[in-house]
This record gives sequence, C-alpha cells and structure tokens, in this order.
Amino acid sequence: MTADSSDNFSRLIATPTEGEEFKTTTVRGGAYAMAGEGIDFFLRLASAVVLARLLVPEYFGLLSMVTAVTTIAERFKDLGLSHATIQSPTLTNSQLSTLFWVNASVGALIAASVAALAIPVAMFYEDQRLSYITLAIATSFLWSGASNQHHALLRRTMRFRQIAIIQVSASFLSILVAVIMAIQGMGYWSLVAREVSRSAFMSLGAWICFPWIPGAPSRTSGVGRMLKFGADITGFNIAFFISQSMDQVLIGRFFGAHTLGVYRQGYQLVLAPMTQISYPVRTVTESTLSRLQHDPEGFRWYYRNILKAVTVVTLPLGLFMAVFAEEIVTVVLGEKWLDAIPIFRVLAMAAFIHPASGLTGPVLTSCGLSRRFFWLGLLTSIVLILLFVAGIPYGPVGVASAHLWAMCLLLVPRMYWSFRGTPVTVGLFLSSIAKPLAAGFVMVIVSIAFKSTHATGPDAAGLIINLVLSALTYLGAFLLMPGGRAELVGLIVNVAGPLGLSRYLKVGSKLSRSEQGSTSRSTGTDDDRT
Repeated sequence: MTADSSDNFSRLIATPTEGEEFKTTTVRGGAYAMAGEGIDFFLRLASAVVLARLLVPEYFGLLSMVTAVTTIAERFKDLGLSHATIQSPTLTNSQLSTLFWVNASVGALIAASVAALAIPVAMFYEDQRLSYITLAIATSFLWSGASNQHHALLRRTMRFRQIAIIQVSASFLSILVAVIMAIQGMGYWSLVAREVSRSAFMSLGAWICFPWIPGAPSRTSGVGRMLKFGADITGFNIAFFISQSMDQVLIGRFFGAHTLGVYRQGYQLVLAPMTQISYPVRTVTESTLSRLQHDPEGFRWYYRNILKAVTVVTLPLGLFMAVFAEEIVTVVLGEKWLDAIPIFRVLAMAAFIHPASGLTGPVLTSCGLSRRFFWLGLLTSIVLILLFVAGIPYGPVGVASAHLWAMCLLLVPRMYWSFRGTPVTVGLFLSSIAKPLAAGFVMVIVSIAFKSTHATGPDAAGLIINLVLSALTYLGAFLLMPGGRAELVGLIVNVAGPLGLSRYLKVGSKLSRSEQGSTSRSTGTDDDRT
C-alpha cells in the first residue's frame, strides 16, 4: 500500500476519541441510533398489523419453520469479525481487506449449506413448500457476507446517522414489497420477499454510505488475534441462538404450523419494542466502551448512566405488556390471534429485565474477554434448551415459560461472571436498576387493581387509557422514592439523550474527587476498583 492510500484509509476510519468532539459524536450517534430504531419499530409494528390481517397464521408458521433453522446459520455469517473490527484498538487496510474476503467466502459457503438443507427441512416438517422457502432465504447470506465489514466500519467510526438511514430505508422498502405482494395474493411468498429484500437493501446501503473498496487478502496482515476474538464471539452466538431458536423448532415439530405461527407472533410482539430500544443502545455502548477500555473511571461512568437510562424505559414497558397482554394482542393482531395472549404474557414477564441484563455482553467484548463471553453463552444455552424440553408437556405456554425460568436462574450468575475483572461490579448494576424496579412493581399493583374494575375494555381507547395511567403511576412512584427526583433529573442532564458521557467529558478525562464521592454515596459501589 502506498503512503497516500494509507493516509486515505486512516482518514476514512478516523474516529474522535477524546474531548468535546468525542462527546458530540457519541451523543449524536446515540440519538440517531435511537431515532432509527424508533422509526423502524413503528414500521415493523404497522407491517405486523397489516400483514396479520392480510395473511393467515399458517404462513407465518411456515416462515418460522425455516428461519428457526437459518437463524443458527445466521450466527456464522461474519464469524464474529464485525465485533473484532469494532473492538480492535488499531486497524490496517490489509487486515480489513482480509477480514472482508473471509466474510464474503463464509457468506457464500453458508448460502450453499442452507440451500442444501432445503429438502431435509421439508422432510422434517413434512411440508414440501418449505424447500422452496429455504432456497429463497439462503440468498440473503450472499448479501450479508458482502457487507458485514462495511457495517462494522460504520459502527466503529460511530456513523450512526448513516446506519439509521440504511436501517429505516431497508425496512420501509422491504415492507412495501411484502404488503404489495400480500395484496396481490402471493401468500407466504410476501413474507419471504420481505426477509430477502431487506438483506439486499441493507447491503447496498452499507456500500453506499461507506465507500471502501477492499484490496487483496493477505496471510501476513496480522489478523490472527482478530480471528481468535471473532471465533469466541461466533461460538457464543451459535450456542445462544441455537437455544433461542429451539423453542420454535420444538413447537413446530410437536404442535404444527398454526400453533407455531401464533407463538411466533406473540414472541415478536414482545421482542419488537424491547429490541428497538435495546439494540441501538448495545450497538452504541459496544463502540463507546471499546474506545474507553483503557479508562476505567470513564468506563464505569458511561456504563452506569446507560444502564439507568435503559432500565427506566424498558423495565416498566415489559411489566405493562405482561399486565395488559389481552388488550395489546387484541388491538395489534386482531381477534383471530387470541391464542397468543398467554404466550405473550409469559414472554413479557421474562423480557422486562432482558434489555438491562443484555448490557453485560458489551462489557465483556469491549474488554476483550471473548473466551469468557463464549462460555457464558454456552451455559445459558444448555440451561434454556433443557427448560424448553421440560416445558413441552405443558404446550406452547410451557415452552415459553422456559425463558422466564432461565432469566430467574441465571441473572445473578451471569452478572457475576460478566463483571469479574472489569471496571463494572454487580453492586453497581443492582444499584442502578433498584429504583426503576421498585417503581415498576408499584405500577403493576396499581394497574392490576384498576384492570379488575373493568373500567376499560380490550380496545384501542382502553389500551391508551391503561398506558397513560400506568406511565403516571410509574413516574409518580419513582419521584416519591428517596432520591428519585434527583436521579431522574440527573439522568436527563447526564445522559444527554440516551448516553452518559457528556458530564464526564465536561470535567476532563478524569472525574473530580468530589464528584466521585457524591456518586459513590448514591450508588454504594461506584468507587470499587479492579
């Protein structure tokens, strides 16, 4: 590589790492990521409402039978190299080019492997339609393999505005394709087209927004450490997502396409709002903590604030969905989906703490503890699969309950194992979620009491009234707790959108001693050292 091309590459991947520019980039990046996920959520919600009325549950079940298998292959698609690109302190064009060709080759190999499974999948479920669906879904891996590193570079350089534009555009266009095809009577193919076209639009957008052209691969590029890091991430993803897909595999095998379609829609209805909030936060958090991996005080400051911000929103949301499951399913999906209500309620009970516990992962990956990340995923997967199997005699609700039992059994061990040897502690985590948790349970008690009066019905107007009442109850309980008002105001000021670096960066690269003291008194654990 010439000196000029090396300089051009350095400028292309340059990211501010300190001072006001880093603060501005981080805050704006978080705002863009949250806005993009918010718009994407409403697009997906609207498409769920429309497609649930245009298509029958069986069609959703057919797609789930295939995606339950391809989701496992999805974990192989980048070998964890996107995370390695983001986490690596330094990066050369030669390294990146080598990683690109590894990803592209793996994408092509996975596409071929999934296509080869078309007939076995159809035979397993005893439905010939699945072979053609599997062949179509396989093409999406070609698109992702050709753009994984471009997406990783967008995240590494914190270009979250472009990421948001890509995401929203791809979702809108793919949903438009699906709705038009459904109106034209093309049935389950409209759902297949939505999945495949979104991959194509995402890939095209990444190349447009990050115009990097890979060079030839090199055996001497020094990617050994990155490949090892990526292998650990891939191992975690494979183990975790096998377990996450196993519930759909078991339900499809033992209870059929209709029941699986009902289960999948209930699952997606719970997962959608949580994912739309937690995914952009995890994305920004991983990128930011990777830049702060050598600054323990800044690391703790950022993590505490982002954890509080996530919990304040997602914890009451999950509890609200559990209490008002009947109203939500009826309004969003319609009368023919009422069988999804008990499934939705159980999954919501399991999901209310999930976004907060999911923030343990970025701590491990940003600190380079990829091997521990893998073992953690393997343990979680084994426990979850065993619970799925135990729940089969109790039907779809019994299988869904495995998520709740796994969360209860593994939350504290996961935190301890994730935080050991990092700037974060279990005490910091628990103190950060204490007030939202207490206010959330007050909200649940009041909401259940109000619901028992039957003052509202399972319709849109009743759902809105319940939402407003629950939100006011939660906010009131939070503000009435000792220190609640100060903490909420502090979040608004310090988080600066969804992020917590602004106050830290305003006072320089280290917190003042007086500020450390006040923070330690409020959390009880913040002054811990590792």
